[in-house]
Amino acid sequence: MDELAAKQVLLDFELITLIAMALGVAFYVLLRRMRRQGESLELIDYDMFDLVLMFFPAILFLMNPIVEAVMAASGTAKPVEPPKNDLLSIFVNIGYFAFVGIMTCGIIEWIRNRRVVDLFGLRELSFPKIVVISILGGVASLLICAWAVGEISNSYLEGIFGDLKVQEPVRMFQESKSIAHFSLSILMACIAAPVVEEFLFRGYMYGTLRRLTNPVFAAVIIGGLFAVVHGNLPALLPLWVFSILLCLAYEFTRCLWVPVGMHVFFNAANIVLMLMPESAE
Repeated sequence: MDELAAKQVLLDFELITLIAMALGVAFYVLLRRMRRQGESLELIDYDMFDLVLMFFPAILFLMNPIVEAVMAASGTAKPVEPPKNDLLSIFVNIGYFAFVGIMTCGIIEWIRNRRVVDLFGLRELSFPKIVVISILGGVASLLICAWAVGEISNSYLEGIFGDLKVQEPVRMFQESKSIAHFSLSILMACIAAPVVEEFLFRGYMYGTLRRLTNPVFAAVIIGGLFAVVHGNLPALLPLWVFSILLCLAYEFTRCLWVPVGMHVFFNAANIVLMLMPESAE
């Protein structure tokens, strides 16, 4: 029952966030038309068509809370335990991320006729600067999200829902016993997921919503969607804050490699911290 309630909370949160995004876009577009009567609303980098197109790759992530809530309500998720050390599931997940990444870049390059390199500022900073900023930002994100916000969030939610299941990537690492499975899990968590999620959420979705509304509104909404698609209630608030920090990093550097690097560092550091107690046993 606690898991069912948690999945329903995630689904409700996603629906509220999507409704808030729709209302916010409508409000800002109307406000701009009132302030700039007679001026064209044509935008330089993104436009209203991008608001539609960005949901084609995003829906592959956004449907996860719906599927999990339905499975939890039907009881399907309870008796079915994922197979341990299933290499096929890892390859499927990596392929899933690759498909979303190709779709995101394909829409930008082939449908919108824009260069991803220019649109996401991939050449704005040198590699040493990217590494330094990413590490500093990653450490700050780890302290703020994983420890400060995470501890508060977990304590509060445990009092309401009791013990909840860990995230699927965490379970995969905990159950991994073969070198191949462990290596592929690291590849997925530290390379595939950060790159694809940043290109979609920070690059395309945040960029589009930011241009149509404003940076603060876009960061909060995209942060909510980024957090909820991970399908874990205890991680919802920490990931929401983490996403906002990634948006801030992108906003100030204008180079998407910085949030990608922060994301890689954040995931890698969490893996190391997660494995430390086991290695000490």
